[in-house]
Amino acid sequence: MDMYAQRDVMTTGRNQRFYSISTRDDLALRLCRSWLVLLAMLIVAASPSRADIFHTKAGDSYEGEIVEDIGTAYHVRTRLGITTVKKNEIERIDEKPSPWAEYRKRRKGCKNTAEAHYQLALWCDEQGLSVERRDELEHAIEIDADFEPAREALGFERNARGEWVVPKVKRSAASRARRQREQEDRQIQKLIASYHVKVRAIHDGRMSPKRRKVTREKFMKARESILGMTDPLAIPALSKILSEGTVAARLVLVEALAQFDYDEATMNLLVLSVLDGDERVRSEAARELGRRDDPRVLDRMRDALESEEEDVIRNAAAALGNMKAVATVPDLIAHLSIEKMGTVRLTRPVYVGQIYGTFGGPTHYIREGRVVRYDPVDIGVLGSGHMIGVDTAYVREPVSVYRTEVQEALIAITGKNFGFDEQAWLKWWEENKPRR
Repeated sequence: MDMYAQRDVMTTGRNQRFYSISTRDDLALRLCRSWLVLLAMLIVAASPSRADIFHTKAGDSYEGEIVEDIGTAYHVRTRLGITTVKKNEIERIDEKPSPWAEYRKRRKGCKNTAEAHYQLALWCDEQGLSVERRDELEHAIEIDADFEPAREALGFERNARGEWVVPKVKRSAASRARRQREQEDRQIQKLIASYHVKVRAIHDGRMSPKRRKVTREKFMKARESILGMTDPLAIPALSKILSEGTVAARLVLVEALAQFDYDEATMNLLVLSVLDGDERVRSEAARELGRRDDPRVLDRMRDALESEEEDVIRNAAAALGNMKAVATVPDLIAHLSIEKMGTVRLTRPVYVGQIYGTFGGPTHYIREGRVVRYDPVDIGVLGSGHMIGVDTAYVREPVSVYRTEVQEALIAITGKNFGFDEQAWLKWWEENKPRR
């Protein structure tokens, strides 16, 4: 299943809160909900009367009912709602009887009484059809607003005046933890926002020639202020704002990120090392990555070497040279030269996604003696200073491409120079590669 697929869940009446309901006062609401339930049943009535067990190539399996074939994918009704399943991710589909088909059959034959719909709701509960269960309970109280079993199943209680109300319940431990997490998230976002204000003021007031003349004295004071920010929650503001500045500002950004031994800093340095538009910024970022000795960085650099965009390959090779990454020598040898024909597609967005997937996970910081969790929203340095969006030239005839950046990286790592002789480089590697 596409993990990023939009999930559209039929929620007819599920989020309604009833506080002292009377049949006369809410007749319009109930009629509207009844029509929505009827419309939902008419929509799914035309779908195949079976449920399937979907087995994905990733090894997952789940139960669902195909409601629409949209060519390259299916719209599938699951117990959580409707989602999209790509056909190329499906290993096989095992057919089995559909609980939704049985529900539609029972619903069609259900008597129009509160008791009948309540009994059908109990059957839905046994089948795990939570959406349909709630619809049946609500339909029961539409027929009889005072039907006690359905009211109680929906969580209602009578107040002192005999009215049906939903009582305020004590929060569970999970609910309290979720509420605390939400409060922490709000506090963290507030702190991050405050750093955006501070960094923006420093950058625009002392580092940006767009606003006023920048003197060395002003710039060095700004640099001192930036490097004095040691709170990791400053990383989003630093990376976002400084990456939009001049080369000098972006070099300060590399210095600032070098102070943080966190994945979010590594993520932004990695993007700078490959995608920044200035060679000095790329080089400094790569040298800092080399000092971190993180094998995940080398994995993402290898991904960049497989890019279909030439300058990404060359920049990644140069970065590996600056990092003195001996383990990547075979990868570099394989990209010394290439013969290609035809157009070249932009692939940097995919590469950036892989970087974020590696380094953009939850981070735990210690603040005031307490561990708090923080989730980076995005890669902050992806601003005007990077190269995404630069058009690629189209080659319509066979060409041999010799990558001097790859050759220079190999020279920097090995201390040898065999030009573009791939066999000579491979021979050196076999004789000098690290032995386990």
